[in-house]
Amino acid sequence: MDKKGAKGYWISTSTVINQALFAEYVGKVGPWLKGVGGEVFAKDTEPQGKERTEGANLAVICEFSSMRAAVEAYESEEYQELSKLRIAATKNATFTIMEGMDEAEKLRRAMGK
Repeated sequence: MDKKGAKGYWISTSTVINQALFAEYVGKVGPWLKGVGGEVFAKDTEPQGKERTEGANLAVICEFSSMRAAVEAYESEEYQELSKLRIAATKNATFTIMEGMDEAEKLRRAMGK
């Protein structure tokens, strides 16, 4: 599952429909995310949705040390409870877990190979 040196990412887009409930989610998920070694890598409240994400008013990328760490964090009982708040506070949400490039792949790309 893990390529050597490759990080794992959560990528999500959504339309927040309940600001108070979403604020509660953010207040709880932030400390939890830090505790499991994740961090918010990028956040945009005016994303330019192009394919099936038009109208989204939030896009977030969270970074983890590895794909395994990203999957384990998502599948944890703690996050599954927290995610209920996110789901209730949003609509048209997408959520993807993906693996980044490993160090060798980055070097090959930099060399044009």
